[in-house]
Amino acid sequence: MNHELPPGPPTLPWWRRPVVWLALVIVAYGGGYLIWYLGTPLGRAPQLDGRENLALAAQIADGTLPQEPFYRAMLYPAVLAVPLFLGWPAESLPALAAVFGLFCHFAATLAVAWLTLRLWYGPRAKAAAMLAAALWGLNPVALFYAVDVLDITFALALLLGGWVLLAWAEDRSREAIFGGLLLGLAVATRPNFLPVVLVAPFARAWFLGPWKPEWKDMLGWVGAGAVLLALGLLQWAWAGEFRILPWQGAYNFYAANTGRANGRYYTQEVFLGHIPPGENPARLVSEYLYAKTTGAQPPYSIAAMDGYWRAQATSSLSSNPGAWLHLLARKAYYLGNDFDQYNNKTFSWHQEQSPWLRWNPLGWGILLVLAAGAIPAGLMRNRSGVAGVLLVFFTYGAGVLLYYASGRFRLPLAPWLCVLAGGWVVGWPYFFDSNCARVRRLVAATVILMSGAGVLAFSNFLSARDHSTYIQDEMLVASAATDVGDDGLALAHAQKALALDPARPDARRLFLLCSFNLALAGAADADSPKRWGEMKPLLNGLELNDASLALIAGVAFWKTGDPTQAEQLWQAGAQQFGPASAPAQALAAALTLRGAAPADSPPASPDFLHYLQNRAP
Repeated sequence: MNHELPPGPPTLPWWRRPVVWLALVIVAYGGGYLIWYLGTPLGRAPQLDGRENLALAAQIADGTLPQEPFYRAMLYPAVLAVPLFLGWPAESLPALAAVFGLFCHFAATLAVAWLTLRLWYGPRAKAAAMLAAALWGLNPVALFYAVDVLDITFALALLLGGWVLLAWAEDRSREAIFGGLLLGLAVATRPNFLPVVLVAPFARAWFLGPWKPEWKDMLGWVGAGAVLLALGLLQWAWAGEFRILPWQGAYNFYAANTGRANGRYYTQEVFLGHIPPGENPARLVSEYLYAKTTGAQPPYSIAAMDGYWRAQATSSLSSNPGAWLHLLARKAYYLGNDFDQYNNKTFSWHQEQSPWLRWNPLGWGILLVLAAGAIPAGLMRNRSGVAGVLLVFFTYGAGVLLYYASGRFRLPLAPWLCVLAGGWVVGWPYFFDSNCARVRRLVAATVILMSGAGVLAFSNFLSARDHSTYIQDEMLVASAATDVGDDGLALAHAQKALALDPARPDARRLFLLCSFNLALAGAADADSPKRWGEMKPLLNGLELNDASLALIAGVAFWKTGDPTQAEQLWQAGAQQFGPASAPAQALAAALTLRGAAPADSPPASPDFLHYLQNRAP
């Protein structure tokens, strides 16, 4: 008798395997977007949080980081500092950070595929993993954040990698501990991941099958606890205070839940004017308000400020709990809505600017509807596993509701939607079950959940699709264009911002500065009396609080035939900003042209003297 097994299906060569083609598409799409983004002003000159991360990395590398408790999580800036330690020039850091972020995105995609494979085990699990990997790897929102100088994608890769090790470990203690270490590092990068670590034993047990956690499920806490203990000891050694979490949380919680909080994004209570590059606006505002209210003088006690903002938040919430509950309900709606709320950037605005993103329909709404529709059949296939994923999802979501429902805060929920959405591949047989009653219940539950998710995601209540933040995006790109020396592009975006808000002072300042730079460069239509006459109204009510504005204000009057007023403005600027300032040089040039320069006046700038002499009105 022949006991040989029949031959299995032929193995396809690697170039014909669907998984290889999917991987190539994901890499090509991500790489194409990366190359395009690095050619944009924001890719070359990151702003806001990205600029702060670069400044912190430089401080870590050159040893000038202030010896105080960490205001924000420092692991990501420390990683960015590694190339500087190795001798890479600082100018290359934005591009290196973007490449690193893209690799973290690819790593997160692999983790999503593996978790999907583990959740939906069986003959169709590989197809489910490919579906989940495609939904995440080709997700335009994920790519949008991945190539920016932000910590979110790095933290997400650590978090998902930790869950891979926890789920893979099963009876292996070492892998479970290492998985906890990755979860701890994720918290060290993004502290709002801490709630997920707290429920890790339960989520791991449910994901693997048992409803009751065992001692092995607690090993994740051992790894995470080791990282958090080391972080506390590091802050104690560095600043003399044992702190696990950064101290920005107290004011952020207050700002997110009281006063003018809208539930969508941080609203700055005080406009501080020009903020030095690399400084955190929220920190400056919190210190300003703290000093104004308490009369404290710098250097401020961080412990006292922490206690003050916690007390303010507690007092406000306890005095009007109904308003807070209403705000939480609004946040929950924004969290489930398809529109990615503003967080330094408005995704929908930037999506329209990018040829790589604008055609891609994938987004939160599609993922939510697909995941909701996969849950009923998924519960029949792997009830405890689906419950474990949902536990992680809702735990992190509850943490988000304590702060802002912005797109960047919400992003870590999306991979779990991709994992759940993979259940469509393995759940289809249940729709053709011979048990008609069960099929009817399954179809009804699927339709109800998908319909509810669709209404939540694609409705537009409570100003969910708020485009008022687009002016911030215009100014963001204008500022980046100025940093890279593209005054024409900066002027164009400043004009668009002024069209949205003609009174906005920073847009008026940037418009005047770029117009002047273009005039100096000899742009055809930038230096005529008519053009300067059109720009003079922008000076009305604008504080000449820096030497550049004082110089430009004088030029506007000079070019429109009022040299006396121009000289008066330059004289005031010279007195305010000193004899070596730009207004002083302009005054010296104007007096030299009229032959009225005092003997002891500073020499006029040859370039500006030439500009006034050859382009006088």
